[in-house]
Amino acid sequence: FVYLCLGADLAAMSTIVCAISGQAALEPVFSPKTKHVYEKGLIEKQIESSGKCPVTKEELTKDDLVDIKSNKSVRPRPATATSIPGMLTLLQSEWDALMSETFELKSQLDTSRKQLSHALYQHDAACRVIARLIRERDMVKAQNQQLQEQLSNSAPLPNGAMREEAETGITPEILQKMKELADSLSKTRKQKHFPDLNPLADIKKFKCVGTHPIHKSTEPGILCVDVHKTEGNRVVTGGVDAQVVLFDAEKGSLVQKLTGHAKKVTSVSLHATKEIIVSGSQDATAKVWTCTGPDWTAAYTCAHTVKKHQAEVSEISIHPLGDYFLTCAMDNSWAMHDLNVGRCVKHLRGLETSYPCMKWHPDGMILAAGAQGHAVDVWDIKEQKVVATLLGHQGSVEALSFSGNGYYLATGSKDGTVKLWDLRKPLNIQTLQLESPVNAVAFDTTGQYLSVGADTVQIYNFASKASMAEAVTLKDHGDSVMGVCFSQHARSLATVSMDRTLKIYR
Repeated sequence: FVYLCLGADLAAMSTIVCAISGQAALEPVFSPKTKHVYEKGLIEKQIESSGKCPVTKEELTKDDLVDIKSNKSVRPRPATATSIPGMLTLLQSEWDALMSETFELKSQLDTSRKQLSHALYQHDAACRVIARLIRERDMVKAQNQQLQEQLSNSAPLPNGAMREEAETGITPEILQKMKELADSLSKTRKQKHFPDLNPLADIKKFKCVGTHPIHKSTEPGILCVDVHKTEGNRVVTGGVDAQVVLFDAEKGSLVQKLTGHAKKVTSVSLHATKEIIVSGSQDATAKVWTCTGPDWTAAYTCAHTVKKHQAEVSEISIHPLGDYFLTCAMDNSWAMHDLNVGRCVKHLRGLETSYPCMKWHPDGMILAAGAQGHAVDVWDIKEQKVVATLLGHQGSVEALSFSGNGYYLATGSKDGTVKLWDLRKPLNIQTLQLESPVNAVAFDTTGQYLSVGADTVQIYNFASKASMAEAVTLKDHGDSVMGVCFSQHARSLATVSMDRTLKIYR
């Protein structure tokens, strides 16, 4: 035992200890100048930082250090590790340190979670604030636009001219009336059997029973036609001569010529229940003509002139309610007007494209518009925005028509095609190829027959549930056919052409 202790003491005495750390040096160096032994790494750091010996405070450089050769394979144990109790103490200390570090890490994790939760809450709150600010901004923009319109309407006009009243907007009351009508119509439009409908065999036997050059010969051409929904003898046309002509197809006689437009009349429409005619023209105006007598053949006068557009009014369409009508124009806008007072309800300007044609859906809650950019836009009247775009035409869409049940839409284009769309999907279910640009398309009131005006007049019928077949081709016109329209139950067909004639087929 004495020899073992003496060996341990001699081993401890032979250990080279660093003068700075007091620990056994792994790479000992000696300085003859200071007469001390150092750990090489420690003394070099001290020399680089201060240039002095930290023990004696003497000036010292790396050149003053001399390496000492020592046995690096055996490192003496610390005094605490020379016995089992000492090693247990070391292990206990390390365990305590590990537990302390684990506790600190858990504390930091909990703090990080709280900070993350707070940050997420702040982000969510910021998103809600941003959404509210965007809504408020949009409201302010709308109010600003209304104020600008009011200011522009309140500004005096030169020469004592009268200004149109400001827009009222499509109010909830108007929308409610439209919805009630749509609900009532949707219950009846699903009818599949039409006992009074002209049979296909008679449609195939259609012949021209009357040719009427009812517009000026000096400015030949008739651009549009409409037939009364229940009285097929009432026909109205609009021509290149800027006249609106009311015609009695039963008697074959002209009833009245309505003058007032300054340029070509591009669209006409007969009111279904009132003695009213609405017309649109290239002079950028729309006119409402009312009958002054109890009978529809009495004199008509212009009750209202709409001057909301800056370019040609390309289409007129009366809403199923009968109280409103729309106008679309080539100035990239369309508008809805009160038929009774001639006041503009809503005018949508600055659209991406102009619409050569636009029609109300039979239910009156949506409308379709054919664009110059080859597409067909379906507008929702409640939101006043495009809810669907039908693509497929390669040319400007010049004409369109809804079927009576509201399921199908026919569109005619300058590319010489008529496309049939199923609005329930929406999907192009058939394309009819013609030999010339299509100027007019029109379903009959039941939606069973479709007439197409191009170089000739063609009538199609539903050969199956989703496919149409040609029934007859009528080649009596001498120039492009610009307008077609069936009477009730497809008993007759009125067509107009650039050859200046109105033709009646039965």
